[in-house]
Amino acid sequence: MQVERNSVWQVTRVDGITDGKYRVLEHYANDDILILFRLHDGKGLEKPVPVEYPLFLESAKCGNSKTSSYPIPFYQLTSEEEISSAHRDKRNKRFELIYDLISNPEFLLDVALNQRSKIVASHAKKRGVYVQKIYRSLNQFWRYGQEINALLPAYKHCGGSGKPRLSGEAKRGAPIQLSTPSMVSPSGVNTKEEDKAKFLLGMKKYGLKGKKVSLSRVYEQMLKEFYADELRSAEKENREPEIPSLRSFRYWIKKLVPEAELIRKQTTAGDFERNRRGLRGAATDHTEVPGSCFELDATVLDVHIVSEFNRNHVLGRPTVYCVVDKESRMMVGLHVSMEYASWRAGRQALVNSFTSKKAYCARFGIEIEESEWPCHHIPQRLLCDRGEFICNKPEELAVPLIGHLSIAPPYRAELKGIVEHRFQILNEKLVHELMGTTRGRHYIRGDRDPRLDATLTLSEVTKLLIDQVLEHNSSIFDGLAGQTPLLVESGLPPTPLNYWNTHLKRHRHALNKADEADIRARLLPVEQVSMTSKGIRLNDDMYYECDRAEFEDWKVIARSNGRWKLEARIDQDNASFIYVRLRPSEGFTRCTLMTRSSSFEERHRADVLYFEDWKKVSKKRSKPTSKSIERHNRRKTITANAREELKKEPALKTKAEKTLGIKERRREAIMEARISSDDSNYTEPSENQSSVDKLAADRASKVVSLLKRDRSSNSET
Repeated sequence: MQVERNSVWQVTRVDGITDGKYRVLEHYANDDILILFRLHDGKGLEKPVPVEYPLFLESAKCGNSKTSSYPIPFYQLTSEEEISSAHRDKRNKRFELIYDLISNPEFLLDVALNQRSKIVASHAKKRGVYVQKIYRSLNQFWRYGQEINALLPAYKHCGGSGKPRLSGEAKRGAPIQLSTPSMVSPSGVNTKEEDKAKFLLGMKKYGLKGKKVSLSRVYEQMLKEFYADELRSAEKENREPEIPSLRSFRYWIKKLVPEAELIRKQTTAGDFERNRRGLRGAATDHTEVPGSCFELDATVLDVHIVSEFNRNHVLGRPTVYCVVDKESRMMVGLHVSMEYASWRAGRQALVNSFTSKKAYCARFGIEIEESEWPCHHIPQRLLCDRGEFICNKPEELAVPLIGHLSIAPPYRAELKGIVEHRFQILNEKLVHELMGTTRGRHYIRGDRDPRLDATLTLSEVTKLLIDQVLEHNSSIFDGLAGQTPLLVESGLPPTPLNYWNTHLKRHRHALNKADEADIRARLLPVEQVSMTSKGIRLNDDMYYECDRAEFEDWKVIARSNGRWKLEARIDQDNASFIYVRLRPSEGFTRCTLMTRSSSFEERHRADVLYFEDWKKVSKKRSKPTSKSIERHNRRKTITANAREELKKEPALKTKAEKTLGIKERRREAIMEARISSDDSNYTEPSENQSSVDKLAADRASKVVSLLKRDRSSNSET
């Protein structure tokens, strides 16, 4: 065991020395002696004590002596430039006074072994100072580490700073400075111990109740509560009340109530935990690799959108869901819809997170490679809010896929601070610059209504958000550089995309994959569709088909025997396809939109619902017009006139007489119509017309009629 010079030990049960804390001043190997100096906070002088080195080692092995520490005063832990010249001079004089002694190798041994050191006495006589002055400097030098700064003057401790004092009769504190000589200010009173007790009671009753209250307001209420008698007496006697001033109240509250307690007690527990508590670490302290934890959250976008069918119709502000990998800051999923924050919209965000992004971006006209957004994995754990995932559905549907679902406590948004900060980034770099944005603040009277500037549709906003997410994933974040050495080893900038790809390449991740049909079957909402003669019908106007060979046969069966119900999964983001269980014993098959329903291609569920609502409203608003009423009245008049004319005809003897000879009557009516038509269109033939008619007659005279074939004889043969 090593016993170093200047080390500090806690010594107990060692023969010859008192139990306590000691500093090792020197080790005399030839004599096998250690020189120790007892460290204590008293003002008395101490002498070094000798102890046999083997005895001290044995004590250390037995555990009676253990290494310890002794704090160095703060005023000694300063650089040479920060020490004032006066303090430096005083320190140097003290060091010069003892320098010859501490430079002597035999000095410590002489002081420790002899009751009175002749070396110190002769040195004091030579210097012309008292022996006690030399011992005081030596004690200070030995106590604080045997270095020159140990001799700095301890003026920082002078004056009793921070120690309470009892007030006397004289008024303390500076009086109020007045510019008017004739005006006299009240002298005031000193703050007594009973006043301090009232200050604390007043703060507990009025100032530490979980909300921010000014000290002036607490002071006013405290006076009315605890100094009411003095205030009434002073008012009756027409004198100044003998009460502490607001300035005294502020001074003593800062001394009596710890500042941390004041901050904690003047806010709610939730606000303190979110915004005011001390930070214990980083958000990624409990995640090791990409995929360890995904954070999911939703917010209402600060922008109003319009309908794709009619841009003059404002739909309001959409809800955006973001899914972020906690370790790499990679935005792995996105969902924008008109749905409110709910499990219905949240699972759409999960589907987007777990499936390929190339097809998702292509829907909005953004062509990317798979490597630009390579996020189609299932995490080890999902952290989300109580609102969407506290119900039974996530436990039944999402947990079998993910493995572990973590629910954040209420009013603790800072526990998923990574995804919360992504919303701030999207707002600052995109959303607050769009037309129709609210800029994240409430409407102020006199401002222009942001809804009047709404221009973008849901698909256009989604397209812009996708571009911003791709930009975010390729942006540099300095915090990523210190999380892993892989980026430095690979020579890549610290971007979420590089962080993600590097860890996947080295197989340092906690990500899983699943079949897309299985993901959609588990997470997407269940709908009932019908197999009809026209195809698989979802709504009145949406028909789907698949490439199954027997699909046409099913349409024939549905036309003859009637339609039947099928189980389906609907994607809220895209109406172009659905997943249908075509047979009870099969999985789900992807069905695409038919040509007859192509107007719903790539439509969001919100647009489909808008179309359905528009049809309902149009039908409800449809009322007969004046022209329609006119036509209705005309029909009634014609019908009535026909009945009157029928009554004027002679009565028939039998019913058969009315229908007898219908063909002859029809032929006569046709001939009469032709004659009347020919008469109305008759004109004098011109010279050219006569020549044409003559040529036609000549040709007709040359036509030879062929004998007709005997069909009866032909049939017999």
